[in-house]
Amino acid sequence: MRAALGLAGVMLLAGLGPGPSARAVDATSPDPVRILLVGDSVTQGSSGDWTWRYRLWRHFVAAGVPVDFVGPRSDLWDNLTDQPGSMAYADPRFDKDHAARWGMQAFVPDVPAGRLVEDHRPDVVVVMLGVNDLLYGASPEAVAGRTVELVDEVHAADLEVDVVLAEATQTWFPGVTEFNDLLDDVASEVDDATGQVVVARTAARYASDADTWDTSHPNAQGEVKIAAAVADGLSEVGVGPPASRPLPAVPVGPRSGAEVTAVAGDGFITLAWTGPPGATAQLVWGRDVTADERWHRFPFPVTGVTWTAHYLTNGHRYRYRLQPMKGDDAPDGAVFSNIITAVPFRPPAAPSRLRAEPRQRCTTLTWREPAFATRYTVARRTPSGWRALGSTQRPRFIAERLPNVPAWQFRVRAWHRDVAGQAERIRVLRGRSAGSCE
Repeated sequence: MRAALGLAGVMLLAGLGPGPSARAVDATSPDPVRILLVGDSVTQGSSGDWTWRYRLWRHFVAAGVPVDFVGPRSDLWDNLTDQPGSMAYADPRFDKDHAARWGMQAFVPDVPAGRLVEDHRPDVVVVMLGVNDLLYGASPEAVAGRTVELVDEVHAADLEVDVVLAEATQTWFPGVTEFNDLLDDVASEVDDATGQVVVARTAARYASDADTWDTSHPNAQGEVKIAAAVADGLSEVGVGPPASRPLPAVPVGPRSGAEVTAVAGDGFITLAWTGPPGATAQLVWGRDVTADERWHRFPFPVTGVTWTAHYLTNGHRYRYRLQPMKGDDAPDGAVFSNIITAVPFRPPAAPSRLRAEPRQRCTTLTWREPAFATRYTVARRTPSGWRALGSTQRPRFIAERLPNVPAWQFRVRAWHRDVAGQAERIRVLRGRSAGSCE
């Protein structure tokens, strides 16, 4: 290839913590290796992922190999809204360009391979396609034949471009193992002295449970394995060192928690939350603080964006927190939402023992506080209806500048924050004393 680099170095695939910027890597050489990554959902990734593209880029950063990922896209698939365009990477600080799309087939690429080469001028093309064709009924032989055509299209546009054919990782799907077995024959058939073609062993030691979050798409550990195998394949065509072994263990599952709010009512608390990106469910943890309970996790993950705890004891203080999941992956480590505290309550009864101490133009109202009342509103009856006089958090209110009529009628309503309780009314005869109310 025209820009092949055979550099020795140490590989870093964990991808944790801040990393150097893609711009800094490109600046180390006036002629970085241009790599076009063509694939389906495994290559594109979804909201909240690092992606194996990120892991591969970090490998080149650690090895000191200047590269430039090229392609018409830079996005993730939003797995919650089922549409493209998400930029919610776990760490967006890398060269995100690619030519992959969720669900793409080798037989139906978004952009023909030759046009991609003409538009983006890669030195190497990494192709990871075929599993969707197999799932839609194409035979392994047919998909292998289509892969030959894709490589021919690449070389028709530029004979010097090297190609890395990555195995489909989902060997538990019908036809995948047979297709992978044919890739060596494909590479032999289309390999050229000018533009090399090699196979990346991305399916080796790749497991459904350990390396995916939904039996199809890679979790963080699967990303590391795919990136390492692609790095090995790129090394075969002279781009950078192979991956060092053993591969690092990286935490799986979402790495940030949701933002949670709570609304309490009569014997219940409803939680609502947003995020984190890509999370498909939440594990709910709770404790009754008043009863001095320990934190306990509820048995089943909760989907959606709300959840209600019923049959709670009014007046007790409860705390909740959420732990995000993506597919069947709970997060490694203490990844939680904010802790939310709420107190269920019964809507307040009407204030009792409502009394008045009237003067000629004012009166002092007092009452006994009902349970769960946090404030009170006071209104006076007028010919046109009830007129609000004000609110108070105390069981006492002074109504002033009252009209010079024989009697006044008042209404006192109890509230629990914004939830209205019952109201009590009282008719008050105007007093004889002209003194002020206290």
